[in-house]
Amino acid sequence: METYVQTVEISMLRHVPELIAWGIGLVLAIIMLRRGGVKAEKLLLAGCSLMFVAPLSSLLMNNWLSQLALEQDMSYIDMMRSPAWIVLSIVIGVLSLAGLVCLIWAFLSRFKARKPAGAA
Repeated sequence: METYVQTVEISMLRHVPELIAWGIGLVLAIIMLRRGGVKAEKLLLAGCSLMFVAPLSSLLMNNWLSQLALEQDMSYIDMMRSPAWIVLSIVIGVLSLAGLVCLIWAFLSRFKARKPAGAA
């Protein structure tokens, strides 16, 4: 049990900077929305939320499947070949991709909304 706790702590430490960064992005997006934000700020909030949830769910998935593999006496390679690992990895990848698309769309819509001073 002690090695499982150490594994959880190491994987959590690896994701801490990323979670802090997306948490700050969430706070800033909420502040921008409360000050009268529109579409770009909503997309920023959605993108930051998805990018915050993706590493968190990856961490939880890795720890859950590692514990499951220990209980069933499976090797790590066998665990990675399991359908549960493959499906959950695809879902986490889709979450990350959707978050990235929302962030890019938010920045493009924000800069597209601004028109040059000389344009009519």
